[in-house]
Amino acid sequence: MKQENVSLKTRTDDFEHQKMLEIKNLKVVFPMEMGLLRAVEGIDLSVDKGKCVAIVGESGCGKSVTSLATMKLLNPAQAVVQVDKMELDGMDITQLSEPEMQKLRGRKVSMIFQDALSALNPVMTVGKQLDEIFRKHFKISKKEAKARSIEALRMVGIPEPQMRYKAYPHELSGGMRQRVLIAMAFACHPDLIIADEPTTALDVTIQAQVLQVLSDMQRKNGTSLILITHDLSVVVHMADEICVMYCGKIVEKASTRDLFKQPLHPYTKGLINSVAKMSDEKGEFVQIPDSLPNPMNKPQGCYFHPRCPYATEQCRQEMPYMETLENGRQVRCWNWREEVCYVE
Repeated sequence: MKQENVSLKTRTDDFEHQKMLEIKNLKVVFPMEMGLLRAVEGIDLSVDKGKCVAIVGESGCGKSVTSLATMKLLNPAQAVVQVDKMELDGMDITQLSEPEMQKLRGRKVSMIFQDALSALNPVMTVGKQLDEIFRKHFKISKKEAKARSIEALRMVGIPEPQMRYKAYPHELSGGMRQRVLIAMAFACHPDLIIADEPTTALDVTIQAQVLQVLSDMQRKNGTSLILITHDLSVVVHMADEICVMYCGKIVEKASTRDLFKQPLHPYTKGLINSVAKMSDEKGEFVQIPDSLPNPMNKPQGCYFHPRCPYATEQCRQEMPYMETLENGRQVRCWNWREEVCYVE
């Protein structure tokens, strides 16, 4: 019996150590002249080692703010951030100073921004920008940094990396620039990468290529990945788990397979139905009615109820709690058990 207890404890410790990122009760508020803008309202988020978690939702629901808060890139003079727990690979980062966070960014955690042209320095070649990353985190010569930079460009599928090394951002196509950002993010083999809408403004063909590069690099390096997007079709083949976000709150959390097979929240169902399907014979574009509420004036009760065809009086008066089901998935809805909330 004693041996069994020891084995059980070991398995439990190993399981707990699998968390690369764990966030509890994250809140982000922007004080404005007209009042408080509550961008993120008490969300929980965890990412296992080597896994991909997607955060999906419409623009303005708090996805990017969540990523910036995780990286501690929000200006303290403009945003008030509160969190009960924020651990990166078991390390508490809530009290780390800016110089301490600078040592972690790039080496332990990296971010791929959505606008590559804005993220890259326009007056520096992409090679020099890559060199800076290597020289900041490793004590290596300029020659060695250049060799690593060229190899990083080659790894993300950029043709003639020696020539692209000397190019300025404006001399590259949108897809090439996005690959450069991916190369920069993976340069120091960080444990966690946050990709914030990495295919914005790219055409469909280039989107697929960039996402394939990102997926290949993530799996090859065993990196944990947070993929932020408004397009569910982007994450279906990449994410292990999906968090659906609406008005600063997570309204549903489930494995990718379970979520697409049987979405429980009406908002999730609306997002899935709005994705164009090749098999759709009707040729109709399905969309969620109306738009996100004003973040300065969110409705009482469930924030989604003004757009929800299944809303009841309880939905209009009370905010649903996040219910955890037996299989571990979570949903924030009073009426999720109703058949009308299931996918057809």
